[in-house]
Amino acid sequence: MRIADRLAPIQLADPDGRMHRLGDFWSARTAVLVFVRHFG
Repeated sequence: MRIADRLAPIQLADPDGRMHRLGDFWSARTAVLVFVRHFG
């Protein structure tokens, strides 16, 4: 199974609190996924 297939069903909240399925972002076009962690 591809990593994209495993990540697709995960849901994340946007700044307004609305939930979005991660796979929807790359369903129609290529997407870059970046994780940023804030230290401090």
